[in-house]
Amino acid sequence: MDVTPSLAAAAVRLGGGAGIGIEVRSDADMARAVAAGFTVQAIDALRQSGVTDREVAALIIKPRTLSHRRANGGRLTVDESDRAARAARTMALAERTFGNRDKAGRWLHRNLAALGGRAPMDLIRTDAGARVVENLLAGISWGAAA
Repeated sequence: MDVTPSLAAAAVRLGGGAGIGIEVRSDADMARAVAAGFTVQAIDALRQSGVTDREVAALIIKPRTLSHRRANGGRLTVDESDRAARAARTMALAERTFGNRDKAGRWLHRNLAALGGRAPMDLIRTDAGARVVENLLAGISWGAAA
């Protein structure tokens, strides 16, 4: 199975094989990597992709816990890895929708009426919130206003 553009873009945002722990070639590979736990390098890669320290703390892992994992060579938990993958997937989808990383980043951080005045990055704390954001992006890609 070939890697979809969105999956490949999400994997890059997570640091590729170094951050994820394996080379991702399919959704099944990503699921296995999440179950095994990403390396802490995935967080560094997300930061380089535009996720702020505040967002890392709110969405994925608290700074003190991350420091402890980094010092002890630990990996992210399944839940932390899942949240990191969700953030990377949402960012990749936004970039694909808007055709440019800067536009996608601005949209992800803008408070939107369609989201009750909240920013998309705030909603992706949960899987249900991420689905709302993904559906909004799908509507935009099909020409609906947001």
